[in-house]
Amino acid sequence: MKKERKLSQEEVASFCGQLSLLLPAGITPYEAIVLMCEDTPDKKGKSILEQLEAALKDGLSFHEALQGTNVFPDYVISMILLGEESGNLDIVIKKLADYYEQQCSISSSIKNAISYPLIMIGLMLIILVVLLAKILPIFNQVFLQLGSELSGVAARLMSIGKIIESLSGILVFFTILIALGIFIVYQIPKCQKFAKHCLHTGRLTRNFFLGIAYARFANAMSLITASGVDLFHGLSLAQLLVDNEVVSEKIEICSKSISEGDYLYEAMKKAGIFQAKHLRMMQIGQRSGETDVVLNKISSYYEEDTLTHMHRILGAIEPTLVIFFSLMVGLILLSVIMPLIGIMSSIG
Repeated sequence: MKKERKLSQEEVASFCGQLSLLLPAGITPYEAIVLMCEDTPDKKGKSILEQLEAALKDGLSFHEALQGTNVFPDYVISMILLGEESGNLDIVIKKLADYYEQQCSISSSIKNAISYPLIMIGLMLIILVVLLAKILPIFNQVFLQLGSELSGVAARLMSIGKIIESLSGILVFFTILIALGIFIVYQIPKCQKFAKHCLHTGRLTRNFFLGIAYARFANAMSLITASGVDLFHGLSLAQLLVDNEVVSEKIEICSKSISEGDYLYEAMKKAGIFQAKHLRMMQIGQRSGETDVVLNKISSYYEEDTLTHMHRILGAIEPTLVIFFSLMVGLILLSVIMPLIGIMSSIG
């Protein structure tokens, strides 16, 4: 049997968002799914909704119907189960919609911020290759007609260009081969795990991914505490979401501390989760009964701080790339123009 692809964060956010508008109006999950099915033009989405509709009509609970489709994340199914058991299904659905919308926003910001420098590097490399392989030989022909030839830096750069041009087919082939190899290898779970380990523990990337994991953890715990879920079960659910081995280990320490009788903020302090000021906020929030509100604020802080840090780094990278490639292009042009000016002066 073919394994179904899990829904993306955008698809889950859309699904939960529609439900969050219907359930508070007193509409049952079955009626909501029927309405959504009628308004859905997408064939795949309609097929999933028809499955849900049939399962609910047969008397299955909402979380069982979702589980039967094999396309919803385990976290969504577990939270909806808790919502059904606690009688807060509409609240849980709203929280899930907010959570996945926030995660879509984070993912979109990261992709947009990284894609621009990568495109810039690609275009500038193409310009450099064209200059070396195509433009310099034209200047060399001009020099030959004037009774001279390129020398020094220009000659060495033209030699590099000739090598690149002669090996262009091989380079393109190996680039495609390497890209395919990376894509295939990354589909292997062990390779994915190793890549994540390197990103989560590497000196240059660990703080960035730690910030994202803290934002996800705080947001998940906000949803969990607002839904009245048992902390042990809630922490295990949050552990599914953080997708960070460093934070996962801290959550295990946190769970152990709570089992020994510590409050949530004390357990987080022992585990090294969050900064001191946020732990203090947690302590105050727990005493005032607004832990979920405080966790929402902490989540927003880590999200904004992580994105600001990322934009700051990328903001420094972009001008650095422009300056570097401008100097390279300037060096190539000067290595040709200055000797040419000397020849023209001697002729004049």
